[in-house]
Amino acid sequence: MFRLLPNYLDYCDAFERAAQNAVRSAELLADLACSADLVTSELVTAIIQAEHDGDELARETFARLARSNFSPADRGDVYDLVSRIDDVVDDIDAVGRRMIFYKVARSEDEFVRQCAVLVKASRLASDAVMCIRHIEDRKSAKLAMSVDQLVIVTHHAEEEGDAIHHRVLTQLFDGRLDAFDVIKWKELYELVERAIDRCDDVACVAYRIVAKNASK
Repeated sequence: MFRLLPNYLDYCDAFERAAQNAVRSAELLADLACSADLVTSELVTAIIQAEHDGDELARETFARLARSNFSPADRGDVYDLVSRIDDVVDDIDAVGRRMIFYKVARSEDEFVRQCAVLVKASRLASDAVMCIRHIEDRKSAKLAMSVDQLVIVTHHAEEEGDAIHHRVLTQLFDGRLDAFDVIKWKELYELVERAIDRCDDVACVAYRIVAKNASK
């Protein structure tokens, strides 16, 4: 049976570089959330650079994809995976920039926790992307977890982020904060929550690619 499997494997380096860039972005944001000097933190510069790096990786991959012989459906899978990884980095970049715009002097404890969940979700999503390299053996002994398991645990991380977000919304509107602080923190939490959701999406697309092409 004719298969396009070798083409997917040809893209593994690009997939994994993009996913690792997303992990690095999440780790930088988590470090920023714990920083004692958020307003002038060099970590924001590093986050912005990671976003530029992610954009360049996406452009290179899309240019290569345009010259490939993928079927439309499989081309869509590659585009979806790279785009969703790039979305994670874009959301993290938006958080870092807004923390500067809003002159955030210190993070809330729950924000630190939510950023830690984002790091966990990004690492799990990156592991799911790595499963594509082992696409012919979904339960490879080389991997700590199969892509099937990684989708489940990434979704659990997404649910953990949801729980923090919902808890924070209750706190934001309890009347203790002024209107500007409510608007500021509501947006920051929503952006981190969206980045966590994107990680869940990345894992799901990686699963779809593996499930469609794995040996029976």
